[in-house]
Amino acid sequence: MRLQSLAVPATTLAIAMVLTGCSGGAGGSGGEVKERKGSDAAAPTQATETGPLEVDYEVEAVDFGAPGAVTGPGTALALGQPAWLNQTETYGEEEVSGGVGVAVLQVSELDASLFDQFSNASEFEGYTPYAVITQHQWLYDTPEGYDPATVDLFPLDAAGADTEYLTSGFSLNSPGDSCGLLLPEYDEEARVLVSCFVALAKDGAVVTSAEYNGESYQSFIASSDNPYFPSPVVWK
Repeated sequence: MRLQSLAVPATTLAIAMVLTGCSGGAGGSGGEVKERKGSDAAAPTQATETGPLEVDYEVEAVDFGAPGAVTGPGTALALGQPAWLNQTETYGEEEVSGGVGVAVLQVSELDASLFDQFSNASEFEGYTPYAVITQHQWLYDTPEGYDPATVDLFPLDAAGADTEYLTSGFSLNSPGDSCGLLLPEYDEEARVLVSCFVALAKDGAVVTSAEYNGESYQSFIASSDNPYFPSPVVWK
């Protein structure tokens, strides 16, 4: 089984940005400058309301287009190209099945100073972190009160071999979002999520791609009837 993890971060960092519309005057309505008395009085000016400020996200969501047929085992995809998969997840006591589009958008090297946030930073000596940025688009609604479950993907090096990944303090088998990048918030209307996990390479290896092999981060033995494990979907 090609599932590995390395270390547990001592803390999880989150970056939040609050954006508000700007408006003049009380109550959110445009303020007005009253005309001064006298022949040289300036003409009144009206304040203009502005909408939300634009955000310079480091990676934007892409348009997956219309859903296609289920992507078969062994399919090679370019970065940003979606695989359409069937997904069955349990939310509380309810099991839900539906389609989901998933893609690897980008794989890029991160600065090793990322490890400084962890109490066991010395254990990462010789490792290079990589941001693996993914996008999901769900074709079904999740039960109220639950976030949609993402598809598990595994990082690969330039030779197609598995690499390690950084695990989360909340789940020892699952990678945490410790990339430190500014990504769009989950779009509830479109059911689109852009997220990131940290892959790890050492001894001169370079992370260049990722695969869907039909297994989860919690798997120890591959399912015998899983056609994707011997022939994964690969983005590179």
